[in-house]
Amino acid sequence: MDTVDFVIPHMGRPEMLVATVASVLAQTGVDRVASITVVTKNHSPLDIEAHEKLHVVYAPEASSISDQRNRGVALGQAPLIAFLDADIQLAVDWLQTCAEQLAQKPSRLLVSAMQKPSANAGRVEQLRTALSNVSLDETVQFLPGRNLLVKRSAHNAVGGFPGHLKTCEDYYYTEKLSRLGELYYTSRTEYIHLGEDKTLRQTFTKEIWRSEYNLRSLSGRTVPLREWPSILLPFWMLLAFIVLLTGFYSRMALAAGIFMLLTPSILYSARLYLKPSNNLPFHFLLLFYLVYFLARTAGTVMGIRLMLKRTFAE
Repeated sequence: MDTVDFVIPHMGRPEMLVATVASVLAQTGVDRVASITVVTKNHSPLDIEAHEKLHVVYAPEASSISDQRNRGVALGQAPLIAFLDADIQLAVDWLQTCAEQLAQKPSRLLVSAMQKPSANAGRVEQLRTALSNVSLDETVQFLPGRNLLVKRSAHNAVGGFPGHLKTCEDYYYTEKLSRLGELYYTSRTEYIHLGEDKTLRQTFTKEIWRSEYNLRSLSGRTVPLREWPSILLPFWMLLAFIVLLTGFYSRMALAAGIFMLLTPSILYSARLYLKPSNNLPFHFLLLFYLVYFLARTAGTVMGIRLMLKRTFAE
């Protein structure tokens, strides 16, 4: 059976990192774990219990999470690599199940597990978990980087994670992998995202940050048709704001701006509300998507500003 190198980039919230490492060491197939490499941007020593398989690399100068992951990979040799975020609690059968799923087809290069809400999850966490699990037990084109079991040969073939991206690097990386083989999202095992958004305020703040590199991540990868609405929506929302501002001089413009602002949130909320798995009220879905799209708009605008600043600097 192939062994696995676990790579965990880290910055802040050490208590969640401790839980992540503990969940790796609690795996049913822990004998297959060759190493657990934590690449941290912290300057001070981490308060984490020593273990023969655990290696902590201090890299405060690391330029991005991609840089951290690539450094961690370079220190291992196992045929399989498990990429985890530093706030992930794996189910005890995660490694065994994902490895079995990975071995089912020679063309399968990567397996990721479904998300499970924490025991006392509120509405925001429940909703984010549901959105994460929209596509299960099927081949996908890209995946978030929270929990990925990937063949080292495939990782090397795509050149690792993209160093030019500070966010959206996981979508860029997994999309490149999908050109070489199959990415599979399984419901047979699971994880809890300990750092998942708990409030709408957290969603708003994090989505601004996550969206800053959305446009830069489009370069060099194939963008599927279903992804285009989320790419274009920030520009729609920006146009809605401009129309809304002209509403000071025209009631018709005010009505049009409000309509444009609310329409995407209404459509996305209705789609999720009608799913059998949904148990959240429509008004909450509408509020969530309004906050979500406004944050993505702000993040995209900031991303454009960064791109222009970099272009003029060159």
